[in-house]
Amino acid sequence: MVTKLANATGFKRVLDLCKGGRYREAEVLLKSLQDEYLAVCEENDALKKQLGEVAEVLDLSERVKFDGRKYWLEEEGELSGPFCQVCYDRDGLLINLQERGPRWECCHCKSIFLETVQEDRPAPRSTAKELPLFTDHEYA
Repeated sequence: MVTKLANATGFKRVLDLCKGGRYREAEVLLKSLQDEYLAVCEENDALKKQLGEVAEVLDLSERVKFDGRKYWLEEEGELSGPFCQVCYDRDGLLINLQERGPRWECCHCKSIFLETVQEDRPAPRSTAKELPLFTDHEYA
């Protein structure tokens, strides 16, 4: 906001200098305003690029799914991967895991993920005891 105000007063100053016949001073001030404008344009381009990168990361994070051990990338309803949990959590990198028999290996960080049969896993159980909300008994 301060820069915009300074530029606005700078252009008025250039106009006043020209009206007073002080063209050399007006030229110097216009050059300074031009340099400021170019710097603002460069900063604007950098911020647009940064914003685009953030948007890409957010889009990617919405499409990455975690199965409890490895990451998968959902694209058009299909899952691709798996990807290394360590590399993604630590560095934000989607590194393909290599299947090596009953395990998956990350060639980047050397992590190993054992493959377990999903059907053999017991369903999670609640440790809380169920208490009835209503009973037919009267309390004394």
